[in-house]
Amino acid sequence: MSGNNFMVDTNIILYILNGNKELAEKLYKKNIHISFITELELLGFKGIKENEKEIIKDFLLNVK
Repeated sequence: MSGNNFMVDTNIILYILNGNKELAEKLYKKNIHISFITELELLGFKGIKENEKEIIKDFLLNVK
């Protein structure tokens, strides 16, 4: 993908959610796409807390 469209994997999303400002700035106002597998990995992580799951769900609402 190029231009304003980016396909990101689980690790990139986790870096952003954990506060990586450099990645967040690079992807700001870009169209972020993820695979179904990435969504499953994010929400199916063993030991995930309910508040973490809600943060991920909110993030997923803004990606395609």
